[in-house]
Amino acid sequence: MGISENNAMKEKVLVVKTEEIERLCKGKTGVVEVPQEEFFSVLKDGFFVEREKAEYDESTRQVIPYIVLKEGDEYIFFRRTANQTEKRLHNLITLGVGGHLNIEDSQDPVECFENGLKRELAEEVDVELKSLRYVGLINEIENPVSRVHVGVLYIADVKYNGVVEKENFVELRSKRLQDYVGEMEGWAKVVALYLEHSQS
Repeated sequence: MGISENNAMKEKVLVVKTEEIERLCKGKTGVVEVPQEEFFSVLKDGFFVEREKAEYDESTRQVIPYIVLKEGDEYIFFRRTANQTEKRLHNLITLGVGGHLNIEDSQDPVECFENGLKRELAEEVDVELKSLRYVGLINEIENPVSRVHVGVLYIADVKYNGVVEKENFVELRSKRLQDYVGEMEGWAKVVALYLEHSQS
């Protein structure tokens, strides 16, 4: 979110080498509990490429912070509306807040990640952040879109005031993510199943 469709493909986005993500994940897919310091040691060697190129280059992964919101013991998540440009995502549920990180966030990869994470959070939701806990990486390779992205999963404890892009998202709340898994898009489904399993 945040960048118009016309400019989206021209922006320079933060990527890391796919072989480094594969090394960190050791053949595992889904949510992989890679230690934060190991991921950041790879991130510091990240670089920027045009998004248009990155979308088709499986030798790199675009880095996407993926922040799951909790208020108390309830998850806060979102159903996409039909106003969004990507028809394949209409009415599907997304669990995490986040998006592409670009060179405007900082030319230093680690700073870019930290600044971009805060920017994405502020662009998408109005929250007061109480705590932010790193979980691991989202490493999915089942489809071409997943193979050029890597998610960095966080759980945020927040005071929730509302969604910013009201025309694009309808908020949902629940203690039980498994009730919604059938309506979730790819990464959301993977993360929901991981969180349900890790709590049981």
